[in-house]
Amino acid sequence: MNLFTKFIAAFVVLMLSHHSSAYVFESDSTEDRDISFVSMVATLSSKIIHFRWDVEREKKGAYFQIEKSIDKETWKKVTRVKSIGNHNERHTYEVSEINFAEGAHEFFRIKRVDNLGKETVLDVVNVNHPVLTNMLLVPVQGKVNKLMSLSYDSKISGYVNVSVIDEEGVLAFETQQEVVEGYNRLELNIKLFDEGIYTVRIRDAFDNKISKRLTVYGKRRKK
Repeated sequence: MNLFTKFIAAFVVLMLSHHSSAYVFESDSTEDRDISFVSMVATLSSKIIHFRWDVEREKKGAYFQIEKSIDKETWKKVTRVKSIGNHNERHTYEVSEINFAEGAHEFFRIKRVDNLGKETVLDVVNVNHPVLTNMLLVPVQGKVNKLMSLSYDSKISGYVNVSVIDEEGVLAFETQQEVVEGYNRLELNIKLFDEGIYTVRIRDAFDNKISKRLTVYGKRRKK
């Protein structure tokens, strides 16, 4: 290939590259043209999750779909919120839903669906649930002066430390218990404790803690 032929070939490549770049530049994505999304926040309050998200502008919107997952792979629908339609000023969407936790950590994502059915994932947020909950101390029937039933729920399986601490912060009792996901129960022998007020505390391997007050009656403190 002589010098003139090389020059012509380079010129043709340059012109094709120039036109290709111009075409890509002029072709905005549907997401960029049709919505300017800010962010979503999910706030947990007891068993209710409050969702809030802001949109700067939008057009051709049909609805927003919120979905839940515990592994960020399998998603299931939670709720749907209708779009307010075309707008060029910031709008805040809000919706609250009862949520039955399926794990200590859950993920929620928001998708936008336009009026042609096209889906676009806009944001993903993480919600952390209390691992240890619903702690109860109930006297064992027929043995109210001897045994106290300690029950609680755990979101995970593993081991926990159960400790009983007196008003002065002195450890009066401690044991380790294997727990399962869901309901757990343990009987405390309150005959081991002098009369007084104690704190019963459960702590897992990740330092999640719950506690309950325990009052022991009818016994004199040892001198």
